[in-house]
Amino acid sequence: MKIINKSNKFYPKRLLKIKDAPTKLYVEGNYELLNQDSIAIVGTRNCTEYGKKYAKKFAKELSEKGMCIVSGLAVGIDTIAHINSMNKQGKTIAVLGSGFNKIYPEENRVLFNQILENNGCIISEYSLNEEMDKANFPKRNRIISGISLGTLIIEATYRSGSTITAKYAIKQKKEVFCIPNRLDISTGYGTNLLIKNGANLVTQPEDILVYYININQRTTVKEEYKQIYKLIGNNPISANELSKMTNKTISETMQILTMLEMDEYIKSIVGNKYIRI
Repeated sequence: MKIINKSNKFYPKRLLKIKDAPTKLYVEGNYELLNQDSIAIVGTRNCTEYGKKYAKKFAKELSEKGMCIVSGLAVGIDTIAHINSMNKQGKTIAVLGSGFNKIYPEENRVLFNQILENNGCIISEYSLNEEMDKANFPKRNRIISGISLGTLIIEATYRSGSTITAKYAIKQKKEVFCIPNRLDISTGYGTNLLIKNGANLVTQPEDILVYYININQRTTVKEEYKQIYKLIGNNPISANELSKMTNKTISETMQILTMLEMDEYIKSIVGNKYIRI
């Protein structure tokens, strides 16, 4: 077990950028994974067969393409994501909400050991003997999203831990991806609501991979467009609002929005509003 503080070169670089990064991390296993390309996959504990199917598919295929899969060692979607990312090429990181000597849930102690045996990594901000405390788990979620490029929500109920993770990701200016679900089941409510509010709808792992490939290949936003571009995020905003916030005329604003949309930095949605891609 290693203790990695913020000055250590192995401390996750993406985690350093969040507002409330832990001062130190307790780490077991392959700590070099902490700075590799990674995607968080989270979801409800009481997942459906639909959720299990797509958690398995996305974790397996994303890890095979070189993405490290991050999750929270909980039962349900988290467990499926960890297990299916441990193939010949894939790796996984588990983020605990308790100390290493107090694994929760106890039934996932076998999975804990399996992750380490497969050259994965397990981290916690809590000391070794820190007991499980329900208040720690929402806080833990900021680390799951913080060390990842983006977060994929498989299934989520209303005000669930997964939607908390999504909120942290948005605050951290990370992308949120969601798989659409049925309207008549509780485990589809959270993901459908996130999509409605601007999260990226995905139907296959390639949607996420292509997103980051495109991001890496893009040129920098032109200087004259940056003022407006910086104001556009996951929450829809209108041209009129942007015009008022920047003191530009509506004509100037629309011209910049058109160019940003043509360059695929933003997209227009229902209601003549815009969100960042």
